[in-house]
Amino acid sequence: MGAAPVIDSNRLKHRIEELGFTHSQLAELVGVRQPSITRLISGGQSGSRHLHKIAQVLQTTPEYLTRQTDEVDPSVAPSGPQLSSDELGWLQKLRTLSAADRETIVNLTASLSRGAK
Repeated sequence: MGAAPVIDSNRLKHRIEELGFTHSQLAELVGVRQPSITRLISGGQSGSRHLHKIAQVLQTTPEYLTRQTDEVDPSVAPSGPQLSSDELGWLQKLRTLSAADRETIVNLTASLSRGAK
């Protein structure tokens, strides 16, 4: 098996900052430990088998992160309102819950939002 493509640490850092992620939030969304993200950013690690997932979370392409193209590829970004890194983190946690627990969270959120009016 060949070596993983080299990730450009500057491009990775720029996308993380542009989207407002912390290293921990990105690591959680990608499914790796936070030190792995820090090593990629610092240049201490040049590749990752999670490149495609990192690119997806950062709303870009693997080719952009590995300098195979200069286009960030905005078509990768979801249409509609952009979610903050906190909102993405909540969604990730919500997906791990059972259907019954998700329903409880939805009902609680609806109740709280009615009380905030």
